[in-house]
Amino acid sequence: MNNKIKPILIAISLIAIVFLINLIVEKKKEESRIEKEKQDIRNNLANAKRFTELALRKDNNEEAMKLIERSNEIIPTAENSDLACQILDDLNKFEEAIPWCTQAYELGNDKSLIGIGLAYRGVKNYEEALKWFHLANEKQIPNSANGLGLVYSAMKDYVNAEKWYLQAIKDDPKDSQALNNLISFYIEDLNNKILGAAYAIASVNNVFPANTIAKFLVVTHKIPLEDLQKAYEFQLNNPILPYNYDEDREGKVGFLNEKAYKEAFERYKNR
Repeated sequence: MNNKIKPILIAISLIAIVFLINLIVEKKKEESRIEKEKQDIRNNLANAKRFTELALRKDNNEEAMKLIERSNEIIPTAENSDLACQILDDLNKFEEAIPWCTQAYELGNDKSLIGIGLAYRGVKNYEEALKWFHLANEKQIPNSANGLGLVYSAMKDYVNAEKWYLQAIKDDPKDSQALNNLISFYIEDLNNKILGAAYAIASVNNVFPANTIAKFLVVTHKIPLEDLQKAYEFQLNNPILPYNYDEDREGKVGFLNEKAYKEAFERYKNR
C-alpha cells in the first residue's frame, strides 16, 4: 500500500514545485512589465516637464498649459499642478486655477495654499480665500501674511489688513511685494500719505531704487513736498523698518527740496 502511495506523493510534489516555479516566473514578468510602465511614465513626464519649461521661458503660457494637461493625463503630479496654478493665477484665470491649485495641495505641495488663496481672492470669494491663507500661515508658508493683508484690504477690513501687512514685513523686511502692498495700503486705502511715504523713503537703496520711489511718490501719487519732508523725518527717527534712508549718510534722494521735487516731476512724468 505504501509503495503505491509514494509515487503519487512524489508526482503531487513535482506538480506543486512546477506550479510554484511558474508563479515565480509570472510574478517576475509582471514586476518587469510594471517597472517598464513606470519607467515609460517617468520618461514621458520628464519630457513633458522639459518642454513645459521651454515653453515658459518663451513666455508661451498657452503651450505650457497644453503640455501640463498632457502630463496630467499620464499621471497628476504636485509639481505640474502647482505650475498650472501659478500660470493661471498670473493670467487672472482664477476659476480655472482653483482645481489645479487644490490638486497640487492634495498631492503634497503645501506652497500651493498661496495659489488657492489668491485664486479665491480673484473670484471675490473672500471667506474661502481667508480660510486657505490662514491655513498657509499656520504652516508658515512664505507670503501667507501678505495674502491675508490683500484679502482683508479687499474686504475693507482695514484693521486686520494693516495687522497682516505689518506681519508680512516683520517676516521679511525686504520682501518687495509685501512692502509695496503696505505702502499702497497706507496711501490709497487709509489716505495716510505721510506714513506710506515714510515706508517708501526708508526703502530707498534698501529695497527699491531712488528713481522708482521718486516717480511713485512725486508723479503717481503727487504727494506734496511738505508731506514728503515729514515722511523723511519720520522714517529717520522712528524704527518702522530695520533700515532707513539717511541723506547725510547716502546723499540726496532727489525730491526732498523744492528744486529737486520739481525736477523729479518733470523727469518722470512721461516715463
